[in-house]
Amino acid sequence: MIEKIAENTFHLSTDNTSYVIHITETGHAEHIYYGRKLRNPGLSLTALREKRYILSKDAVAVQDDSEAIDLNNTLLEFSTEGKGDYRTPLFSASWNAHEERTIDARFREAKISQGVKATLSSLPISKNKRGDAETLELIFDDRKSGIRLSLIYTVFPSLDAITRRTSAENRGVDDVLIRSALSSQLDFRSSSMSVITLTGAWLREAELEERHIERGTLISESRRGISSAEANPAFVLRTERGECYICNLLYSGSHRASFSLTENGITHVVWGINPDTFSWHLPKGARFESPEAVMIYSESGMDEASERMHTFIRTAICRGEWSERMRPLMLNTWESVYYNASEDRIMEMAKGAKEIGLEGVIVGDGWFGARRSERTSLGDWYVNTMKFPSGLFNLAQGIHRMGLLFGLWFEPECVSEKSELYKAHPDWIIGRSAEENAGRSGKEILNLTLPDVQNWIIETLSDTIDRCRVDYIIWDMTRSFSDIFSYSDSWDGGEFMHKYILGLYTVLGALGHRFPSLYISTAAAGGARFDLGMLSFSTSSLPSCDSDPMNRQEMLGNLSIFYPLSAIETTVSPSPNAITRRIVDRDTRFNAAAFGVLSYAIDTAELSRAEKTAFKTQIEFYKGYRMIFQFGRFRVQENGNRVIWSVSSKDRSVILMLYLQKKLIPNSQVEKLYVLDADESYDYRIFARSHILSGQEALSYPQESECYTVSGDAIKWGGITLVEQVSGSGYREGMRMLGDNSSRLYIIRRIED
Repeated sequence: MIEKIAENTFHLSTDNTSYVIHITETGHAEHIYYGRKLRNPGLSLTALREKRYILSKDAVAVQDDSEAIDLNNTLLEFSTEGKGDYRTPLFSASWNAHEERTIDARFREAKISQGVKATLSSLPISKNKRGDAETLELIFDDRKSGIRLSLIYTVFPSLDAITRRTSAENRGVDDVLIRSALSSQLDFRSSSMSVITLTGAWLREAELEERHIERGTLISESRRGISSAEANPAFVLRTERGECYICNLLYSGSHRASFSLTENGITHVVWGINPDTFSWHLPKGARFESPEAVMIYSESGMDEASERMHTFIRTAICRGEWSERMRPLMLNTWESVYYNASEDRIMEMAKGAKEIGLEGVIVGDGWFGARRSERTSLGDWYVNTMKFPSGLFNLAQGIHRMGLLFGLWFEPECVSEKSELYKAHPDWIIGRSAEENAGRSGKEILNLTLPDVQNWIIETLSDTIDRCRVDYIIWDMTRSFSDIFSYSDSWDGGEFMHKYILGLYTVLGALGHRFPSLYISTAAAGGARFDLGMLSFSTSSLPSCDSDPMNRQEMLGNLSIFYPLSAIETTVSPSPNAITRRIVDRDTRFNAAAFGVLSYAIDTAELSRAEKTAFKTQIEFYKGYRMIFQFGRFRVQENGNRVIWSVSSKDRSVILMLYLQKKLIPNSQVEKLYVLDADESYDYRIFARSHILSGQEALSYPQESECYTVSGDAIKWGGITLVEQVSGSGYREGMRMLGDNSSRLYIIRRIED
């Protein structure tokens, strides 16, 4: 809900939060409050506003009749350059022959409207599925340059979310060069805040890092042209009182979040498109709009803030038919056959997949052109008839006849130098030529700013999807950008990276519109483009190429702060793992992967009878609890040597808990398991999912049995005292048999009256 509560004061409220903005007598947007919902902010406005009487000697008064107003020491909704605000600007630009940069934007008017204000371009935007969204547009004019700035706030009351974006219009006589157009700004009068970000690299994505915001500026950014594994666009701001603000960005390109603590104790946060790799020419009458930023608040800490963000993403971000639909259980052939995919092999694997209960087969890399390695055939998206003599249509038809979904892997944004497409269109790549672009490994990026390239990708993929009735595609991208500034004078490298992302969204949007039932999974050399921009056009995303369960569980736990389980793909892969060579037992590989969108990367054509039975049992169990594993409330309770996860149904009648042990510690202490999501009024039955021991273990030790009947308040506050582990002093019947990298999955079900 948006209401005007006093002269030029606006209250943006959700079911549980309040955001208050006041327009000062000088026409600046002052940030008053963002936090727990206020009962009557209008009554409290005078008390909430900061009082200004004295200006420090080195400060700049914004105007003569308001001597005490120093923008650098004021909590603002947006900062600009040139008027005494020395913090990182939300917006900066230059114009005329002198390249003037001072922007003095003063309030003009406010507009309140129902619903979501449409975007100017192909940028994604949050959807008003619940029909209760409202939008506030605050408009500011800079008379000298003619720049009109609009701050666009959309409130989603029942989702406890507020989104922001910035719009700039050139209403002057000179062309404007936008140097920075960030999406959102938050100012706090606090010197004790910390920021949590996800950093990492290829194969070790989503590493959690928490840092105190100290004097100076802390930056989390990508300059690669993709959102990247090294800096996810999402972050958490945490106060000393335990309040949490989870923020994210609907953008898949280079981005930056800047966190500063000023000399006056203001924590200043701005985020959006990375200004180091961006500029935008804005001729007279033109407009530019930044990507949308999302803000979620909770006074109760990160668990509640995460749950609110998950609900918002599922409801307002994820695409169409798949937003609340259960994800299918797929077999991905890549880790079994790599580039050696063939018709006979895929059909045998499909039969095996059907036998153990999987619901579809994704034919990975290697099915097209003359593909034998990563150096050839990207762009030649026609079937390799040497590998598939009956053609792709017949393969798809055979898999469909088994009652399975049919999926294909694509990397549409790239082209191999050794390909028919490159021979026909060398002018479609980024850069002058392959010979002048070093370090490419025979792979170029197609220039998605060109309409011809966009149309070619749309029509080429559409033809295959339509002709073969493809149900599922993986959209991959395994390159970072280079040589983007290697154009003639007619090219503007500063605009290129953003235009590329707009072109990408145009293509993805067209495919989603043509094929609303198509499952689109996105990846980028693993998880290098795991962001809300891609999730606006896809169903789920791959977090990493590393499918080792011990590494993946850490990535999933960290990603789950910002993204729901229904968006995070998980994998049961072979052991030893192809990346780490780590050996992990079959049940732990499943237990760690069950939380999220489960798939299998095993050779189903080569399974023994015992393996088929074991995998079939896993899959049946997952199907029974799939809705909870994908859409339940997820909580990471511990993430040390013990990893404790829980996911629960909406009514708390079913709770699933993972106990994963990284290292067996001899003579370990008595362990407790607390079920924090238990309903205190329920009684529950607790038992461990049966696990299949090896033949040798089964002869030596009977399976432990942990089954209890207990009240909800007891397991929430008293916890379950777990059975002692075998840890160096012999075995007695009933003890838990866990070693390094092992786990148990506990089922906690309400006892019905």
